[in-house]
Amino acid sequence: MRLLPTATRLIGVLPPSPSCPSTLSLLKSLPFSFIFLDLEHTPHYPLHKLPDTLNHIGLTPSLVRIPGKNSLDNIQKVLDSGAQNLLIPMINNEEEAAAVVSAAKFPPLGNRGCAASFWNDFGTPLTPFATSEANDQVSVGVQIETMEGVKNARAIAATPGVDWVFLGPVDLASSLGVIESEEFFRHEDVQRVLKDVGEIILSEGKEVGTLITNKEDTQTFSSFKVNVALGSSMLLDGSKQFLNDLA
Repeated sequence: MRLLPTATRLIGVLPPSPSCPSTLSLLKSLPFSFIFLDLEHTPHYPLHKLPDTLNHIGLTPSLVRIPGKNSLDNIQKVLDSGAQNLLIPMINNEEEAAAVVSAAKFPPLGNRGCAASFWNDFGTPLTPFATSEANDQVSVGVQIETMEGVKNARAIAATPGVDWVFLGPVDLASSLGVIESEEFFRHEDVQRVLKDVGEIILSEGKEVGTLITNKEDTQTFSSFKVNVALGSSMLLDGSKQFLNDLA
């Protein structure tokens, strides 16, 4: 299921790991808009397991963050596994954004290689491959998380084929030099960049997303249509509240 563009706000969840079926089962039982599968920061996750993970999630839409922008072949592998909603990290300029779109789309929109796989239920060369339909079903998100990306935000957002832009507050805080600050996510410099860049992206007609940790974040970034809640934070907060209630 293609998530973007969207007319409504999406609230997704980022589990601590995409490798734990029990965690995914619990999360898919809740009314989240999607489950965020982070393959970038999960070094132990074998990519060949992705079709099983997507099948386990079932009807719950998924958003898959690719393991590294410099591995464009991973886009092919993730799409062949059956994913439809992609997020590519560390995009710093229009050229990188265009390369991502090209890798994600079949000709004439890009140069994605075509073969029988999970995306087309292992169709044979004797049956038509619905590549135009596949292009329509794939949404491409790119992630801005450095000051170079901030500088080129308008050009990145305006890149044909880019459907939405995710603003990564953690690496932005690192790029801004405030990552060691208390509650760096809410540091005034980080908040200012998120708001300013968000407005630029929206002015280009593209949707914006970022991480959220509570209801206040959704109000602060009320114009952002894609909200990703940290599953690890919810696990910790819920456990702390449970222990406090028992005390």
